Amino acid sequence: MDKPLVVASNMFNEIDQVEEWFANMVQIADAGILIVDTGSTDGTDDFFEEKEDDGYDVVYIRDDIILREGYGPARNHLREMSRQHFPTAHWMIYLDADERILEEDFHTLRFLKEYLNEEFDVIALPRLNRLNKDTMDTKVDYHLHPDYQARMTRLNSPVQYIRKLHEQIVGHNKIYADLGNPKIHHFHRSTDKKKRDYIGKVCAKLHMEDHDYGDTYPEHHKEAYYRELLEKEGL
Repeated sequence: MDKPLVVASNMFNEIDQVEEWFANMVQIADAGILIVDTGSTDGTDDFFEEKEDDGYDVVYIRDDIILREGYGPARNHLREMSRQHFPTAHWMIYLDADERILEEDFHTLRFLKEYLNEEFDVIALPRLNRLNKDTMDTKVDYHLHPDYQARMTRLNSPVQYIRKLHEQIVGHNKIYADLGNPKIHHFHRSTDKKKRDYIGKVCAKLHMEDHDYGDTYPEHHKEAYYRELLEKEGL
């Protein structure tokens, strides 16, 4: 049985993280790696273009779809581009530049992608929000608050993502969510303040623009701060 997996990501100015991210993802992406870049100016584009030249199964696309349409449409675009550029792929998982799957979970990931019952269109992965990279401490215990992320989807399924921010899935059959699933280790607190502020401003912008679904998710406790920062500085 062979059900290849595409690892996909939306990126912007991630040069400080892409080498480690790529080394991690290339171990699980047996179909290929897809990057849709908002418009990096720090060398992220050069990094992935070099990987393409080195013979890796990497597709690098420049498109500011997140700023233009939001996260939900951006995830649908990743699925569409995965089907187009990796036609033999069965699964796609999207992971940000500050996210990792540890080697201890590789076997479980391979087992699920090959043998999970076809009635499940989506695999939800617990996300661990790491406080730093040194101690691997988390703010909360994932056994109590697993923060499931519906990140891994069958490319032949009718899954769609909606909302410009805090995207949700619709059109799917069953979701396989289990604490034993591979974990997403999220190191967003290890990124610098400038990058965190940029993401905060993008999220504030998208929430204000989400006229269809913006009232279906609450305002982040720092959103007013980021709105003011956006008005003052722009993106």
